Amino acid sequence: MRKSVRRLLMLGGLALLPAISHAEPFQGEEIEVELVSESTNVVPGQTLSLALRLTPTEHWHTYSRWQGDSGDATRLSNWQLPAGAVAGELQFPTPTWLPFPGSDLVTFAYEEEVFLLVSIEVPASLQGPTFEASVFAEWQVCDEICLLGEATLTLSLPVQGQSLVRDTQWGRAFEETRANLPLAEHDVQALFAIAGERISLSFQSAAAVFEGASDVWFFPESKRILKPGPLRDVSIASNLVQITHQQARRLLVEGDRIPGLLSVADAAGRTHGYLLEAVPATTENVTGITALAATSGSGSGADGSQGGQGLFSVIFLALAGGLILNLMPCVFPVLSLKALSFASKGQAPRSEQRLDGLAYTLGIIVTFMVLASILLALRAGGEAVGWAFQLQAPWFVAILIYLFFTMGLSLSGVYEFGSGLMGVGSNLASKSGYKGSFFTGVLATAVASPCTAPFMGAALGFALSQSWLVAMVVFFFLGLGMALPFLVLSFSPALMKYMPKPGAWMNTFKEFMAFPMYATVLWLLWVLGMQVGVNGMAIVVGACLSLAFGLWLLQKRRFAGAFWSTANAVIAGVALLVALYALQSPLLAVQPDPDRVAAGDGELSGDHFESFSAARLAQLQAAGQPVFINMTAAWCITCLANEQTTLSADSVLQSMRDNNITYLKGDWTNQDPEISAVLDSFNRPSVPLYVLFPGAGKEPIILPQILTPAIVIEVFASI
Repeated sequence: MRKSVRRLLMLGGLALLPAISHAEPFQGEEIEVELVSESTNVVPGQTLSLALRLTPTEHWHTYSRWQGDSGDATRLSNWQLPAGAVAGELQFPTPTWLPFPGSDLVTFAYEEEVFLLVSIEVPASLQGPTFEASVFAEWQVCDEICLLGEATLTLSLPVQGQSLVRDTQWGRAFEETRANLPLAEHDVQALFAIAGERISLSFQSAAAVFEGASDVWFFPESKRILKPGPLRDVSIASNLVQITHQQARRLLVEGDRIPGLLSVADAAGRTHGYLLEAVPATTENVTGITALAATSGSGSGADGSQGGQGLFSVIFLALAGGLILNLMPCVFPVLSLKALSFASKGQAPRSEQRLDGLAYTLGIIVTFMVLASILLALRAGGEAVGWAFQLQAPWFVAILIYLFFTMGLSLSGVYEFGSGLMGVGSNLASKSGYKGSFFTGVLATAVASPCTAPFMGAALGFALSQSWLVAMVVFFFLGLGMALPFLVLSFSPALMKYMPKPGAWMNTFKEFMAFPMYATVLWLLWVLGMQVGVNGMAIVVGACLSLAFGLWLLQKRRFAGAFWSTANAVIAGVALLVALYALQSPLLAVQPDPDRVAAGDGELSGDHFESFSAARLAQLQAAGQPVFINMTAAWCITCLANEQTTLSADSVLQSMRDNNITYLKGDWTNQDPEISAVLDSFNRPSVPLYVLFPGAGKEPIILPQILTPAIVIEVFASI
């Protein structure tokens, strides 16, 4: 009836009645949108209150500035006002908690007519008989589907009188809306604590502001803070409220603050809200809170340490990931040496076999924990580094090249280092044999660090977000998992019986194992070439030649006279110094990637991909374009295998084209803060990382670390 009367008055000639406002509403099947005024007139020098009125039809809803799992907030722009008049910010009343049927998704929305207020500062010098206003409005209205709407809305009010005259049609709605606007000034303190998979928020006040509250909700301003459903534990006291949710899949807390709106409902269903910023809970700022819900819910402390079943789950993932590392090709040469060592110990006393297995295990675990401690220290100091960070330093890659090349020469018989270095030989009872086992564990870990096995990524991501003590527990079990096969073998006489008996075959096998070592050298040289270019790679090849010459001389001095024995040792020492001096060559400095420098212009850097840049990703997302990102590195064996077997497959490339997906490839071979930031945002400590951004406000999809064409094509087809 109200709408019919208004339309009748408009058709009857509103222009002849200057004391009545004139507006041009938008009328659609799903929603009616109109610019309305609290008063029927405008007075120069007095603030004018306007509102965007959105009235969705039954079952439809619009969105607030607190958007939840989906939806875009209503926006106003391009105001056209008389000279000197200024429009303020759009003010949103407290929304409602709106679960999506049949899912865990929740939106923060308005299911009924809502007035979004905006104040207009009218200058005292305003002239003319009427106040003409227009604004461009954009909104989203949803039911089972979502529709975007936009319109330019106008309003004309007479300039007259000494005071504002309340509009009888809209005045009460303005009053009710104003009473439902969240309070920006209050004494409510907000804290949050993260533990395990939960995030708990606590709201407390010196006054009994929550007395009589029937329910409370927290609407964060940003997404990726909490998972609204299905978990939502609420406890209410007169001056204290606690709300616990499952945290978002990739929790994003900016600057240790979580801004948002606390909505409180009374028994009659009336709501009022508080605008606030939650800060991390500490022993200093937690007063009157005996236990946060996250703490009681997960069996862990408010410091964020994982406890109970959560930590046990991560330990299992670390153990499984470490075990699978033994299958990675980068570890194969070193494990082959260890297998040779075990074969040679088949007739040794059981106590010696066990000590050898323990020494190897200790070497792996200690190296994992040392690398992890260095990594945590660098991250605490502000460095954007992740797992396998050491391989981003060309000098470290060069040292690994020297080491594997030297080991290959030893296995080939150019120079015999003996059992103390390799952990193989005849002196099984000597102390040096255990040192060799320990060193083999150290070396195995060093070459395994570029690989991120399945299950391992989640464990590493958790460990790097925890305290040092918790992180060390995770890395301990990661190392234990990697050492487990040989550790079990060393403690199992029944299994040791199946090991081949020592014999002449071992020398042949030892010589054969030199070739995987040389293959590893070739791979590391390729990695180095990707980092520093051909000239830097040539410097290291020359240093390897110098090392080979020095070792050959050392081998020859055993059969030379006193003079030549001394001369050979001196020349060999000079050759070693030449190799070490090469490590500080300017040619081993990281070279800029011209493709990366030019990235962001949309041109292909490869046959079918663009080089990743944060600016290019943001540009594509703003345009609603589906984007697939591949974070890789030259030293990542898993990454290279996925690219060769899957991401370069014709069927996958065709699926990208069919689904209009832009492919961005980020090369983390050298340190890159932009790529590090992306890895951190997905709680991944290292590569590979494969993410599909479907576009149009949809959540990103993380693909597994081991890819097949079928997996990728299925994900691409789902957008």
